[in-house]
Amino acid sequence: MDLDSVDLSFREELQCPICLELFVDPVVLGCGHNFCRSCVEGYWHHQAPDPCCPECREPAGASTLRPNGAVRQLSEASRALADLYCEQHSLQFKLFCDTDLHLICLGCRDRPGHREHQASPVGEAARFYRGELQLQISSVEDRSCAFRYLLCNEQDKVSDLKRSSEQLLLHIREQFAQMHSFLQEREESLCRELVVDKNHILEQIQGNLQKIQEGLDSLNSRQEELRTHQALESDIEFLKTVSSLRLDNIQMPSEVPAVLPLGVFKGPLQYKVWREMKDFIGPVPASLTLDLNSAHHKLLVSEDLTRVRLTDTRQQHLPSADRFEPCVNILAAQGFSSGRHYWEVEVGTKTAWDLGLARESVQRKGRLTLSPVDGYWTIWLRNGKEYKALDWSTIPLHLSVKPRRVGIYLDYEEGQVSFYNADDMSHLYTFRDTFTERLFPYFSPYLNCGDNSDGLILCRLKL
Repeated sequence: MDLDSVDLSFREELQCPICLELFVDPVVLGCGHNFCRSCVEGYWHHQAPDPCCPECREPAGASTLRPNGAVRQLSEASRALADLYCEQHSLQFKLFCDTDLHLICLGCRDRPGHREHQASPVGEAARFYRGELQLQISSVEDRSCAFRYLLCNEQDKVSDLKRSSEQLLLHIREQFAQMHSFLQEREESLCRELVVDKNHILEQIQGNLQKIQEGLDSLNSRQEELRTHQALESDIEFLKTVSSLRLDNIQMPSEVPAVLPLGVFKGPLQYKVWREMKDFIGPVPASLTLDLNSAHHKLLVSEDLTRVRLTDTRQQHLPSADRFEPCVNILAAQGFSSGRHYWEVEVGTKTAWDLGLARESVQRKGRLTLSPVDGYWTIWLRNGKEYKALDWSTIPLHLSVKPRRVGIYLDYEEGQVSFYNADDMSHLYTFRDTFTERLFPYFSPYLNCGDNSDGLILCRLKL
């Protein structure tokens, strides 16, 4: 059926008298009145003692309900057309209110609610908003691509994290396995040594016991012999045996000390083993010294080259192209181009300092920028409480405890530089990079402002 041929003026004729809505599954009674099937059946069930027409009260029965196909088609067509027409004015929607974003008819346009609003013809508005919709679709697609990229990126992070975790777990187990193996081997060695010493003393005691028993047996035998002579009643017979009454010279065995060497197996055993272990484990704190040729001319370095502080006077340093100027910096005399290394620096109660590593080729003259791009991997303290890691971008470090000693760890091949509070070995920060040249420990006691006149001390492993 051509839906446009349905006149909306008949909408009231297509409404069920009971529910006042467009017919749904319409049926016609014998009297000619139409109702929704569910409406009339419900009416009969709840209100009429005897089935009758709800309008004319003519008796009827369930057998008189006949489907009305024509009314059903008209109702469905009217329901479809209802979306194209204004319910208030029964006029077709011709305009779109851009202010309220609603379809309106010509009657609505002249009403107070839309009179001052911007409206567009339906076709023009549809083209505009389809364009807007396409822009949104494109935007959503772009964002979907971005989200898919983020999803892949995060999934890669999960894989990298699992792989890194497995590698670190393997590293931890290998490190502790080596220490366990060393300690177990040392334990077994000491136990074997104890057993050897015990068995040696037991052998000596067993030998002594045998000598004592043999002497005792000889004495018992001699005693019996002497008592036999003593029992002779005849003086003549007794005197005949006097020549045999000589006491044999039986030597007393020397006493064997039954004491294990207590000092070998008991005492500062753990410290003794730790002393032996320090040559096995690695890295242990390196014994660094300071390089006078790199020291700023106002830095005073101790004779043993382990302490440095800033003074107000120029020191008698020899001329050197490697000297820092004007920055009050100094490098260690030892550099590293491979391996794993660890050292500690005592910073005490200083309120400002710089510590870390520097490439051998870093700029040493003029104002310096401490960052990996310039060949420095450092952290610093300023104003007594402001700790920062000078990475590619500056990273504030929020420390709950102020370190008095700072530990620096370098794994050259792995590209790792880590900093620790050496008082409790809590981790402060880690740089990751790729190293291609020799690296030198870097130090700066900074300026003597406030309570910062104390120097820096390179810590040595005390044994």
